Amino acid sequence: MSIQYLRNEALETIRSDWRGNPHDGTEFLYEHKALRPNFGNVFKMMTSPNPDRKAKKSDKWRPKVHTDKSYLDSKEDYVVWLGHATFLIQLNGVRMITDPIFYGMPLIPRLIPLPYPVSELKDIDYVLLSHDHRDHADKKSFKEVLKTVKPKAVLTSLNMSKTIGSWLGDTPSVEAGWYQKYDTPGVTITYLPAQHWCRRGLLDYNRTLWGSFMIEANGKTIYFAADSGYDAAHFENIGHLFPDIDLAMVGIGAYKPRYMMSDFHSSPQEGFQATLDLGAKRMLPMHYGTYDLSEEPISEPYRVVEQSFSDVGLRERLVLADVGEMILV
Repeated sequence: MSIQYLRNEALETIRSDWRGNPHDGTEFLYEHKALRPNFGNVFKMMTSPNPDRKAKKSDKWRPKVHTDKSYLDSKEDYVVWLGHATFLIQLNGVRMITDPIFYGMPLIPRLIPLPYPVSELKDIDYVLLSHDHRDHADKKSFKEVLKTVKPKAVLTSLNMSKTIGSWLGDTPSVEAGWYQKYDTPGVTITYLPAQHWCRRGLLDYNRTLWGSFMIEANGKTIYFAADSGYDAAHFENIGHLFPDIDLAMVGIGAYKPRYMMSDFHSSPQEGFQATLDLGAKRMLPMHYGTYDLSEEPISEPYRVVEQSFSDVGLRERLVLADVGEMILV
């Protein structure tokens, strides 16, 4: 197998020792191996009873939703969770939105409403798209955003234009490999690793790259971890590269059963540990409470992550935001 190392040669690479993302001619690799779900585990999950079935059925908890949208006219530096992995971020007057998804998916309803209609969004400079999974790259939501606002660009990963190119109209997209910095005046945005995978159809595994984003401006640093399994070295390396992270948005949901999900999604305890590994001052959890994607009860991520921080006296470093609530950075 002949390995290529791919990156966008027009963008700056922040690691001098990074050749590019390994690619075997068909798919991107994670640390030189193909990372994808094991079909034996998929079959086991589909045919085995869920030990949390009763607790899951009785769990009616939902995140609270704030409808006050006055921050849309604010000049402050802030982050607003809009559900799942969608955040409205403003730093140094530059406004961004991550992985926009606002609606239900086939057979998977959205459990909570948006704080306000998509048409209320305005002045978005960049759309940040971490990877191609349908709960992150949603065609209907993209089209709604682009109908409302005219961002300067969609910032995304290598080969993503094959998936989203027809969605964007005249909005440009910029593709980056890991450790590459986009050209974004007023804010520094770097595409970084994640332990995950990609697929849109049945067999198109890892044709596009997946990753996370670091956002820096106005003396502040925000990390959007996107989807990632837990690996201490992975988060520690990012923390070494960016030693002053003010806020880390880390996934804590869709983690059961662990034999199926642990390579791709962090548990609440792992999200807590990832925050320590990153050296982040605060954590804002995500990827829970909006869609029912796995076997844990809907409130479990919220309860367990709070307990994880509280048990070691670090509750002040956890920001359990309501949907639509402005969090100052």
